[in-house]
Amino acid sequence: DATGNYTVTTSTALADGVYTFTVRATDDAGNVSDASAALAVTIDTTAPSTPAAPDLDAGSDTGSSTSDNITSNATPTFNGTVEANAAVSLYSGATPVGTVIADGTGAYAVTSSALTDGVYAFVVKQTDLAGNGSDASASLAVTIDSTIATPAAPALDAGCDTGASNSDNITRNTTPTFSGTVEADAAVTLYKDGAPFGATTAN
Repeated sequence: DATGNYTVTTSTALADGVYTFTVRATDDAGNVSDASAALAVTIDTTAPSTPAAPDLDAGSDTGSSTSDNITSNATPTFNGTVEANAAVSLYSGATPVGTVIADGTGAYAVTSSALTDGVYAFVVKQTDLAGNGSDASASLAVTIDSTIATPAAPALDAGCDTGASNSDNITRNTTPTFSGTVEADAAVTLYKDGAPFGATTAN
């Protein structure tokens, strides 16, 4: 234009690859400039591969096992590997719940926004530096459980209650048995005068 600004679009579609572009100017008198400094441009139209399912970070898995995908953490972190420097989006179903940029090796750690208790199916998608997006990964089922009910007082088993009544909690049994009901599969600790005194796992 009249102030020297220009815009030029390549006339031939380019295949994927790295190209070096320069420009030369020719003025009204026919003088031709030297070539400009070079600009390297990468053309990348290929979608990145579908990433593997995310893995719940061991530090976020607060259950009895660090690999059971049951946690009380309402903002869990997930790990995995994608294309180097790709943008990683974490979804719960179709709902986006977190994003992060992978490092130069493709490793990522993405933390979810706050979630309520429930069972979630988490997937990730990656978007490469050219803006190409991948398909969603396979899903990882994670249970968020941040609450537990206070159990009722333990009951002295009737067979251990040797008093005049089998319900007066008076016994000569020095190794009494206690029972009750808690959340399924919960670890149960029996306390005597405030100190741990026995343990089991509920069915």
